Amino acid sequence: MNGRHSIPRFALGVASLVVALAVAVACDSPTATGDEPHRIFIVHSYSTEFSWTRDLHEGILQGLAHEGLTEDRDYRVQTFEMGTRLTFTSPQHIEQRAAEALEALRAFGPDLLFVTDDVALEHVAVRYSQESPDAPLPTVFAGVNIDPTVYAPIASLDAPGGTITGALERIPHAEAFTTARRLFPEVTRVVILADAAPSSAAIRTAFLRDTQAADARPFEVLDFFLAETLEEWQRAVVAAQATADLIAVLNYHQLRDASGAIVPPADVIDWMVAENHLPELGLVAAWARDGLLVAVGNSGLKTGAYVGALGADILNGADPATIPIVDPQQTDTHINAARAYTLGVEVPPRELAEADEVYDTIGGS
Repeated sequence: MNGRHSIPRFALGVASLVVALAVAVACDSPTATGDEPHRIFIVHSYSTEFSWTRDLHEGILQGLAHEGLTEDRDYRVQTFEMGTRLTFTSPQHIEQRAAEALEALRAFGPDLLFVTDDVALEHVAVRYSQESPDAPLPTVFAGVNIDPTVYAPIASLDAPGGTITGALERIPHAEAFTTARRLFPEVTRVVILADAAPSSAAIRTAFLRDTQAADARPFEVLDFFLAETLEEWQRAVVAAQATADLIAVLNYHQLRDASGAIVPPADVIDWMVAENHLPELGLVAAWARDGLLVAVGNSGLKTGAYVGALGADILNGADPATIPIVDPQQTDTHINAARAYTLGVEVPPRELAEADEVYDTIGGS
């Protein structure tokens, strides 16, 4: 990673939630009485090659550590990466990977399950809950865009009522647009681009329905376009050069080429850097690391730490049925100084100093 600023390891929202839960812990660690270490199983919808997933994973471990749980001493962890973002993208592949994840889960016999993003929640956590009612498994999810109450095991957001709780992912459009307005005061028109993944479609639907927020936006949103293919994406970017002042980017990880194969996200960014001449606003914080000019969005690291702390509370006796499902609003602002240079954009020193991360290269690891 090329950041000059470190991401805060833990957000204040975690501490306040822990206090609110008021979980009494009678010993220093779950193994203080000589019990075997807890078994924790983590299922990622995507892969840790994907920066969002990698940050979520690291954050979960940080959240556990913040609550006093040490790997190998207090818990053993096993991870399954479904790889449904770039590799196993068809419905048949998703079902296959879910079956493999469930098989590995049952063989491991965990005390706690973490799932990240929508695919793992639906195809692993919810499915396990429905198929194994006699073997309840406390579960914490992160990065979920859909309303999880569509699934029978989750009664409501305020009181889930079963074994599953967690953190929603809601794109902080207002915060992102406010930051962009401050950085680019001449901007008046924005185009939002995303791939056509189900999560992108769900976010677009929620955005278009939020008419109250629309009245307060500092920009005119010309379009929220979902692209199936790289060619569609490229046409939209080229068209925006003549109509918009800013391109906001939600997701670009499931664009397909002419043969139907997923285009590597790095190739999308390389093309953007070469052909786009407008300022870019990523709507997930990590996108600036890939090469977009500025990104204001959910922090995988902070969100992971939030749900890691929830998991620690559950291991210490909290009931997931009573833990509200909320948007923890764990956001970051990242700036790519190298991209600013290629665009000829001067970012004020104060903005660089206050950003959570500043990158000096495009496509940092």
